[in-house]
Amino acid sequence: MNTNIFNHRVSWIDICRGVAIILVLYGHLFNTDKERYLIYAFHMPLFFFISGLVFKPPTQQSLLQITKKYSKQLLIPYVIFALLTYLFAFVSHTAGDISFPGILYQLFGILYGNGNNGMLGYNVVLWFLPCLFITKLTFAILTRITSKTIQLISALILSAVSGALVSYFLPWVKLPLGFEIALIGITFFGAGYLVMSNKERLLFIANQKILLAVTAILLTILAAKLNYHISGYQVDLRIGHIGNFFLFYIASFAGIISCMTVSKIIATNAFFEYLGRHSMVLFAWHNILFVDLENIINTVFDHSLINTINFLMPTFYVCCAISIILITRIVLTKLSVAYRLTNRIKIV
Repeated sequence: MNTNIFNHRVSWIDICRGVAIILVLYGHLFNTDKERYLIYAFHMPLFFFISGLVFKPPTQQSLLQITKKYSKQLLIPYVIFALLTYLFAFVSHTAGDISFPGILYQLFGILYGNGNNGMLGYNVVLWFLPCLFITKLTFAILTRITSKTIQLISALILSAVSGALVSYFLPWVKLPLGFEIALIGITFFGAGYLVMSNKERLLFIANQKILLAVTAILLTILAAKLNYHISGYQVDLRIGHIGNFFLFYIASFAGIISCMTVSKIIATNAFFEYLGRHSMVLFAWHNILFVDLENIINTVFDHSLINTINFLMPTFYVCCAISIILITRIVLTKLSVAYRLTNRIKIV
């Protein structure tokens, strides 16, 4: 298994996370369900699955310790990102309703942690972080109850069915921290954990990477297309749209397998590994940056020119967003290091 020098991270997992964030960026740039239904069919399940790949059951910690640990990992960054991006959107006049009630509602939305009903409207993609917190905490509790694979699989199937039932019959239910979405997220998170826990048993599959990748890609396209045409809308976990239960899970797992297998085929790639290591920063900032980039482009350039090269614009926005976010992060990191070094200098 290839690892890199960054805290012994597994290279193919970072590559998979890098591929996933690229899919998210493109998915949020396409304007219609018809353009993005294939990406939406599996891109968020993929993120839950990747998080499960690196999950370690906290067997020696109390529930309070686990909650504090996951809060530091996910809830605190979520609140920081939510406040910073809201401030950025407020200053750049893209925050929507900036009346006093509107501001209070968005601050309440940050605490509530569910990206529906207009909450987190300025940067709705942040819904994933509190939902991942609930998902991870719930699965951690589950692994404390049982470590048997069969029992865990049964629990994941039950969670998948429960999430689907809520989606079909209680679509108006939007719980704090996205708990209703976490019912589905747990299925993919747990699947990722079980894959890593049983990787020795899956080695025979790893020997057929190219065949598996091609088969999974074709199955993803077929299942996603059928689900889209049958249901009439794209899959969207945030709002509880999964369409046909079986086609949703087939497309999701096939898409996950295709990305995972392609990442293993690539094995090492500095660019995608770097994106994977900084995927949270890209995830938090890209959506709000896209809005500002689009406003700038529409102001500076002639609309006829933009329409002429419209097919290139998603790639242009993706490249700009990645460059701006990562360069800013590098500069801030270097300034932070310089500040700490300066403080250590003692004037005699």
